[in-house]
Amino acid sequence: MKIGIIGTGVFSTSIALNLANNKENNIIMWSENTTLVEEYKKTKKLIPYFNNKTVPKNITITTEYQEVLENIDILFLVTGVEYIKEVCKNIHRILDSQIPVFIGSKGIGKENKKFVHEIAKKYLKNKISIISGPTFAEDVAKIEPLGFTVASKDKKSQLIINKAFEESPIYFEKSNDLTGVAICGCLKNIYAIGSGILKGLNFNESTRSLYFTEIYKELGNILYKYKSSLETLNSLAGLGDLNLTCNSNQSRNYSYGEIIGKKGNKKEAKKYLEENTVEGVDTLQVLYPILKRKHVKCAIVKTLYNIIYNEEEAKKLIEIITKKATN
Repeated sequence: MKIGIIGTGVFSTSIALNLANNKENNIIMWSENTTLVEEYKKTKKLIPYFNNKTVPKNITITTEYQEVLENIDILFLVTGVEYIKEVCKNIHRILDSQIPVFIGSKGIGKENKKFVHEIAKKYLKNKISIISGPTFAEDVAKIEPLGFTVASKDKKSQLIINKAFEESPIYFEKSNDLTGVAICGCLKNIYAIGSGILKGLNFNESTRSLYFTEIYKELGNILYKYKSSLETLNSLAGLGDLNLTCNSNQSRNYSYGEIIGKKGNKKEAKKYLEENTVEGVDTLQVLYPILKRKHVKCAIVKTLYNIIYNEEEAKKLIEIITKKATN
């Protein structure tokens, strides 16, 4: 099977390493980083990632879309949400419309206020699916058992992704709720900021468990408003990813929140944003106004928005969750 991957970040490279376990797979990755590609050609190593781990022979990297998209069986689109539109516009004339596309990106576009799969659908005629679940990229690279939700309206896409990963320990559960899975991918990053804030305020694990219970309820309410099911809430993309992201300092969203929770650390928080991609911050800026316009009850999301964008005190978060818990 020939497999194309747009993006050479840590997550996309981790996916490629799992796919490479099947020696019959031929994986070709696209990067705009000419320096990275040249270094790979010289050393056969992805220098910035995984302690200079040697790349398997059935993975190649190029800066040419044509090389990636020609005669492929499946395409993974794994790039920042801000680049989805540009990439789709660049590839739509080259990519065969019969090729299934799997999006591993999370977020919502600042410009068009659309979820990643909605952006892709505007430019591509292909069957679009989303993969999302409780995984850190570094863990995916270890080729150990873990799971994703695959949200797709197309049964053939569900079958082909299982075939592509048949030599990998990754497990895929099925869903047809693309919007619900996309919402979970956005909100888990937002809620993880709040979990980090509570840690920064020195609240214990029991208090953070209270918070987790309340955000789980709120996520369920938001999904209900979007006509999603309890199945999505309790999926790997829902409960699974929410649990992982909100309870680990490996999450940049969590780490950013922890800095906010510590008094006098506004400069440090700003510096952290400059040095790291914190998806929840940009997502919150776009998504909360949308939820507000839809009259969706989301007191915790609103409070996090006010803490980050309206300089409300971080301790306001604990007031909100204790009020919600007693209502």
